[in-house]
This record gives sequence, C-alpha cells and structure tokens, in this order.
Amino acid sequence: MNAVMHRDYESNTPIRFYEFSNRIEIMNAGGLYGNPRPENFPNVNDYRNPVIAEAMKVLGYVNRFSRGVTRVKETLQENGNGAAKFDFSKITVFDVIVPISKHYLSYIDPLTDPVTDPVAQLLNLLKADALSAGEMRSRLGIKHRQTFRENYIHPALQMGLIMQTMPDKPNSRLQKYRLTERGKKFLNL
Repeated sequence: MNAVMHRDYESNTPIRFYEFSNRIEIMNAGGLYGNPRPENFPNVNDYRNPVIAEAMKVLGYVNRFSRGVTRVKETLQENGNGAAKFDFSKITVFDVIVPISKHYLSYIDPLTDPVTDPVAQLLNLLKADALSAGEMRSRLGIKHRQTFRENYIHPALQMGLIMQTMPDKPNSRLQKYRLTERGKKFLNL
C-alpha cells in the first residue's frame, strides 16, 4: 500500500516486489519526498500523491496517515521477523528489505520452493565437488557478482546448506564452497 501511495508516477520504473528465501525486497520509484530525510524517517511524513493517499484512506486501505511504517514494524515484531531495513542510498528508488523469520524458513524445502530455486541450482552444482564462486557463476552463466552473492551464496549459507572451505579467510581469492551434511540431506530428498 505504501509503495502505491508514495511512488513517483512520473517514472516508468515499476514497483518491484522480489521474494527470496530469506527476505522480501520492495523497490519503488521515487526516493524520500518533501520533508522526510534519512535522519527523521519515519517520524516525518509527506505525500507525493495526496489524491491517491486520500482515496486509499476513503476506501479503507489506510486507517490513519503517518502510521504505515510503524504498522509494518509492529507486525514484523509480532510475527517474529527482524526489523525492516530502509535503504535511502538510491536516489531515484526507495528500497525496503524485510527479513523472513527463521520459523517460516524451517517450512521451506529449498529444492521445491520456487522462491529458493537459485539455492537449489547451487546445491546441484556442488554435488560433486567444492567450487569457487567464480566457477559456479560461470557454470550458471551469471555475470553479476553481487546478484550471485545475494541470491545464491548468502541464502545457502544462512540456511546452513553450504559452507566455505576456508571460513577463517572469507574473502580469500582461493575460497571455495561445499555442501554441508544438511545440504546433502536436502539433495537426497
């Protein structure tokens, strides 16, 4: 609702809603607008689209102005998720990262859940041998390092399905990754 209410409709950029195995990311055209600044957000609010905001209130989608982010924070705390992270560094995009609770993750099968398909691809690559991130990216045809880390490596590490061969040197150019016992069990399902 906040993305629809606060987006910059002069931009062609769509509202992007990405669901990963460990988080949800919402990216919206338009950064902070009007009086809000990173240091006073969310306590100070302004409306880029006052007509849309009023329509959403009249239709019952909004019960009180200046309450959306606070409601999100309260709901995340109630259902066991971590705090939402607001990224103001992108000038033309407002980015929110919402972690998914570990309780929810315990119900996900990373081999059949479409959200975790990148993790399943990674596990299948590591069936035979330990591989470096570069070797895995090459075999999967992925060029962008950060995307690979965020969508493949980090979720698999956080779920305990893979591990580094040199955990004491996480940034070593010789670093490789291999399946954990848990990762092997998931592959055998």
